[in-house]
Amino acid sequence: MQAFRDIMSAADSGWVYPLGAVFVALSAVFPPIPTTSLFVALGALSATDNLPNGYLLVAAMLAGAVAGDLGAYEFVRRRDMANWKILQGARTQKALHASRERLSKHSASWVLTSRFVPLGRLTMNVASAITPVPRGRFVLYSVAAGILWSAYSVGIGALSGLLPGLSTEFAVVIAIAVSLLLGRGISAAVTWYLQLDD
Repeated sequence: MQAFRDIMSAADSGWVYPLGAVFVALSAVFPPIPTTSLFVALGALSATDNLPNGYLLVAAMLAGAVAGDLGAYEFVRRRDMANWKILQGARTQKALHASRERLSKHSASWVLTSRFVPLGRLTMNVASAITPVPRGRFVLYSVAAGILWSAYSVGIGALSGLLPGLSTEFAVVIAIAVSLLLGRGISAAVTWYLQLDD
């Protein structure tokens, strides 16, 4: 994806932070955007090349996550998006129904872990607006989830980048692979845990 390559090429400039934040915000509506992989890669670069700054990466990812979540939440609340054709597919409807059920039973844990479940962030934002979860509580959940997600993404990259003897490129590849494996494991664990109460 060109946007991904543009951000990676800007890793040694100040533009990486606002560009990364925008990238994360957009992924609230367009889940295929690989935001976790992007920030894992940038985290690895921060450990191997000392640029960009890891703490600023976490802050940028957090800002983008909250802005994207709140934007999606407000959009759905102000429009009858639940009835749009784009959300009428069987898979999306099933995910929305599951999100609403989980929000009604344990909203805090679902919002905190939704980013590690396929389509979790989008369906959680939509379901939170439809249910509805009060705006103030939603923002608090989004901030907490954003802290967890951004620290996880940048942290995995940074840890991989600190492994001795690895080139920058190989550290990035290792970091992304570890992140994908951990993400699948977390997704499976979250799904299993939530199903205990279903």
